[in-house]
Amino acid sequence: MDIVAIAVLALGLSFRRHGRRDLVVLQVVFNIGLFAAVVVIAEGDVAAAVGFGLFAVLSIIRLRAETLANADIAYFFAAIVLGLVTAVDLGGVHGNAALAALVVAAPAVIDHPRMLRQHERIEFTFEHVVTDRDAVRRLVDERTGGHAVTIELLEVDYVREVTRVRALVAAIAARPT
Repeated sequence: MDIVAIAVLALGLSFRRHGRRDLVVLQVVFNIGLFAAVVVIAEGDVAAAVGFGLFAVLSIIRLRAETLANADIAYFFAAIVLGLVTAVDLGGVHGNAALAALVVAAPAVIDHPRMLRQHERIEFTFEHVVTDRDAVRRLVDERTGGHAVTIELLEVDYVREVTRVRALVAAIAARPT
């Protein structure tokens, strides 16, 4: 059940929607590893402290290699939860299957391309210095064909003459190249 659930989540949803092979590997390996650890803890003569230690190690790792988008973190968390939910005997296959289906269904629905698609967060690098927020907003609106809901100046570098901006844009007509 775990292998089917993680395949649907990692390959059927996460990879098809976000195209990150490296995250699929991360999701599957963590899922299978957690599944095996929980089975050993649940079936063996292992103290509860070992289980708490496992979760402490998971929280320390925290994917320090790169900053992940929130959706990537959500899929990763779902992969971990699937390993846990499918490894523990809840008194029958139906209970485990229902929980696994719920964990897979949540990102399937909420991360669907037609859901919550009115706003998109985009980062821009302008090859000139712009410090006036209204001017930045106009530049973002021109490049996206949408409306900048929020503007955040990330960096203004007078030496290199560069301005980096993060914007939340509504109703994007065309993405900038």
